[in-house]
Amino acid sequence: MKTQNLDIDPEVRQSFLDEGITDLNPPQEKAVSAGVLEGEDMVVASPTASGKTLVAELALTKNTVEGDGMTVYVVPLKALASEKYEDFSERYTNLDVRMAVGDYDSGGENMDAADVLIATSEKLDSLLRHSPSWISRIDLVVVDEIHLLNSPNRGPTLEVTITKLRDTLNFQLPWSLRHHIERLRDGGLARRGTCRERLPPGGTGTGCGARRGLGVLRPGRALPEQRRRDSSFSKASDHEEGIEPEREVELAGQSRETPVRIVEDTLDREKQAIVFTSSRKGAEKSSDRNADVVEDSLSEQEKEELDGYADRILSALGSPTSQCRRLAENLRRGAAFHHAGLVTSQRQVVEEAFRKGLVKTVSATPTLAAGVNLPAFRVVIRDLKRYTGSGMDFIPVLEYEQMTGRAGRPGFDDRGEAISVAKNPGMTGEIVDRYIAGEPEKIRSKLAAEPVLRMHTLSLVASKYTRSREELLEFFEGTFYAHQFGDFSEIERKLSSTIEELREYGFIDPNEFEATDTGERVAELYIDPDSANLMLESLRTADRSDETRPISYLFMLARTSEMAPRPNLKSGEGTEIERALQDARSYLLESVPQEWDPSYDLYLECMKLALMLRAWISEVDEERIMEKYGVAPGGVRAKNRNADWLLYSAQELCRLEGIEQREELERLRRRMRHGIKEELLPLVKFDQIGRVRARTLMEHGIDTQQRIRGVQFEKLKKLIGDSTARTLKEQVGEENIFDRENIMDYFDE
Repeated sequence: MKTQNLDIDPEVRQSFLDEGITDLNPPQEKAVSAGVLEGEDMVVASPTASGKTLVAELALTKNTVEGDGMTVYVVPLKALASEKYEDFSERYTNLDVRMAVGDYDSGGENMDAADVLIATSEKLDSLLRHSPSWISRIDLVVVDEIHLLNSPNRGPTLEVTITKLRDTLNFQLPWSLRHHIERLRDGGLARRGTCRERLPPGGTGTGCGARRGLGVLRPGRALPEQRRRDSSFSKASDHEEGIEPEREVELAGQSRETPVRIVEDTLDREKQAIVFTSSRKGAEKSSDRNADVVEDSLSEQEKEELDGYADRILSALGSPTSQCRRLAENLRRGAAFHHAGLVTSQRQVVEEAFRKGLVKTVSATPTLAAGVNLPAFRVVIRDLKRYTGSGMDFIPVLEYEQMTGRAGRPGFDDRGEAISVAKNPGMTGEIVDRYIAGEPEKIRSKLAAEPVLRMHTLSLVASKYTRSREELLEFFEGTFYAHQFGDFSEIERKLSSTIEELREYGFIDPNEFEATDTGERVAELYIDPDSANLMLESLRTADRSDETRPISYLFMLARTSEMAPRPNLKSGEGTEIERALQDARSYLLESVPQEWDPSYDLYLECMKLALMLRAWISEVDEERIMEKYGVAPGGVRAKNRNADWLLYSAQELCRLEGIEQREELERLRRRMRHGIKEELLPLVKFDQIGRVRARTLMEHGIDTQQRIRGVQFEKLKKLIGDSTARTLKEQVGEENIFDRENIMDYFDE
């Protein structure tokens, strides 16, 4: 089907043509035939980069560009939300495109005029809890990566949110399409229909996917250019038009060196590669080795540009860590690593440099496969096993397919290659049978987990979405869980137990099926009711206590479910953490179990996390935190964000319950946000003054607004830089000083 023949808004159609999308590929054709332009519901299951987003945009065009309905586009990650926001804002200039991520204490009051809302499933769930007025305007819901129903972390929220939207808006996401939902390979769109065909060769432009060849490589063997075809594509013979014959590449050496040899071959083709490893350390070591071979292939212009990116890596933190320096050094040589231990700005630098073709190879953990759009010609899966606590186990097929889906760049390559490295000869057949020729795992609902039920049950009651026990059961009977497992008795039993637990917490009225004021606020704050109850009990204890310390509240935070996973105890450090726990016992806001109690180890892990948080607010640098607690800067920032939200929630609970701890919590929250000792609080209230600059000012006796006004500008500039010094002087009311300087400069000239 020709794009120019689509019955859609002419300007949108032309924008597709301008991007080189002249023909619809098979998945897109099937979606049009199934009625995506007529408002039909469907599930689209097709290979990565096969044009699912274009299908969504066709529905959006009919619904919102040509009509007056509001479209909600649900994505799993903030980074993906940002990508979609930028893409849609650029294409649909006549629409009001909004993005909603983070800040779960907001009902999206400014969304009334929005035409398109892009949100994570968690944020959308939190918005729905506030019963926003604009919900009635929603006519189209797009759910990207719908296979994440299978995720223990994100799946239940996605499932409940979809169920709410089905009931509220009366659209019919077909849970009954069991085959398509349970065997969904690679993301999806909430409509009806499926396509799993291989795309034609030579496709270019957004929405036209590249062909992918998958191979298994053993140590010391030659690299086949194309050994197998992905089983999700239709079978093709080796002599099919457009398929090159296998090309042998010499790969002598140990299995550890095999990915490096593949990278060398990729460079010979002037292509890029992503190497997936099972751990952060593995990704960093892989990047080191790849940098050795990439460096010589760089032009002087590329090296100059990479220097700029490396400098951005080093300036991301107040003081660069060894991890920062390692990444910056590799970036200068055209290689990089990418994992959750990096802060967000550093990951964005790596992604930007890779998209521009400056970074030739990125070594990453599997989280990259489910993240932003970062395709490459070749994907190398170095590790198909990972440690799971019970030994080394094969990764899921779904995860493998997410990684291989990165191979092939629409608009750049007409094919992509995904190569799995067999660590020994016996592993080859296992890889072929399990992954290349195998089927992905069935999608399984994770809704029955009791913490999940507790959180969503309170939400449904607090928002008055369900007004009786019968309505609550009816809601859950409409979920994917109920469709999939049929027998509803287990979840019914758990719901009864959950309701009683919420009543014991004081979040549901003991006599009526409605939330108390506190229960309603807990639901709005988007925290686990168990965490809210734990904090309330601790805060009441603090209110009765003669003395509390920061460790009192930090340990309280560490005990909540929102702060999991916590740093594991390393060999040999148990005694030190145990001593710290005993020393802090008299200041903790709950009793500590005896050493022989099964829960004692959990308390030790919580103490380790509390000590890490205390180190952060004591201005311990991130290098030392990483060495002592095993938490990289990215992990520290993630825990800080969670702690900040929990402290805000604790303040709200204090307000509702009349507990006199709000000021102490506010001071701790500001210290947590900046990573400072209490004495620096007056300084960090100024824009552009963080922990490093505030400490510099303090050490030079500039610790009050009066002293900022009194210090000479030249001295201030030497301490914190020209731009920041000017901004700081302006904030204390000294704007005219710069006019005087300009006058003096004029006379000097």
